[in-house]
Amino acid sequence: MSHFKKTLLGAAIAATTMAAGSANAYMLGDPNDANVEVYGVVSISAVDYGAKKFDDQGNEVTADGMVFENESRVGFRAAKTMTDDVEAFMQIESGWVLDDGAKLGNRDTFVGFRGEDWGSVRFGRMLTPMYELVDWPYSASNLGETFDRGWRAGERFNFDRKSQMGRYDSPMFGDMVKFSLAAGNGSSNEKDSDFYGGSVSVTPHEKITLHAAFETADQTDFDDNITGDTSAYFGGVEFRLTDNWNVLGAYKSADFEATDTTSYKEREITAYSLQTNYYMGDMNFRLGYADQQGDTDNLSDDGLDFTTISGELGYSFNSVYTFLRLAQHSGYYSHNGEEYDNFMVRIGTEWTF
Repeated sequence: MSHFKKTLLGAAIAATTMAAGSANAYMLGDPNDANVEVYGVVSISAVDYGAKKFDDQGNEVTADGMVFENESRVGFRAAKTMTDDVEAFMQIESGWVLDDGAKLGNRDTFVGFRGEDWGSVRFGRMLTPMYELVDWPYSASNLGETFDRGWRAGERFNFDRKSQMGRYDSPMFGDMVKFSLAAGNGSSNEKDSDFYGGSVSVTPHEKITLHAAFETADQTDFDDNITGDTSAYFGGVEFRLTDNWNVLGAYKSADFEATDTTSYKEREITAYSLQTNYYMGDMNFRLGYADQQGDTDNLSDDGLDFTTISGELGYSFNSVYTFLRLAQHSGYYSHNGEEYDNFMVRIGTEWTF
């Protein structure tokens, strides 16, 4: 019998030959009995950021109008039992549909192993333990414009997703405590560029959950042509006052120290967010406030000061969540230092499949 290359066609022919009872056919490993799931999120909104625009001379020109933002994503999950205590699993996910489409794998994409008694370990691209908390729920309803500013050059005090990372997530201990640890390369593959982070969640009472997290990174790309070391710390608490009403608050601090010659050597920020959610049947009301302040070389820096006030009204039509979100963003334009107050209006819908 001729030998087959390890392709899907070869595997299919080998399986067919086995089914026919050929004594010479064989298969490396077990038949494909992995549990495969296709899943996704539909998330699209029309938004007017109320943002001003300026020409090269700093004169205000026509502001941006309403735009569509498509955060829909699709993913694949698969799992395969290795032993009674170990299951191998993977995930590949796309996201953020831009003008040129969405790339498969640009969101959480990893392989790992897990067990009910000892937790899970993953390798690949995923959220860092700290950012997982910063992003949700503490930056909900566009509070991230102030509370999560790691996307802005000069304020990259922590990562969001890391592509070269290993992460361990513990099981829940005593229905009260769980934690996560992560490590990997920093902004480059150089030996001196690395990253470490972790988080812990504690539920001392059924109505209270406490969160804490940290993150450090050496030789990271903090700003344009600026390299340095960053460290960040986070604390949050969620109070479930009733079955349909909760209050959340979080605080984070972070700093950067340049390791090369720059116009500044040190930068620090502190930020907090507060929000409350009230659910009335299928309707949701949310109010939030976030504030950030910063120093550069131990002097107050107005360019790091931002505030956001947001409100949201949403309704779930058979699990299809449709919402109106309003937010007032205040801060300074980086290119000319002028103060701004942008009033954002967002209308959108979200649901999972």
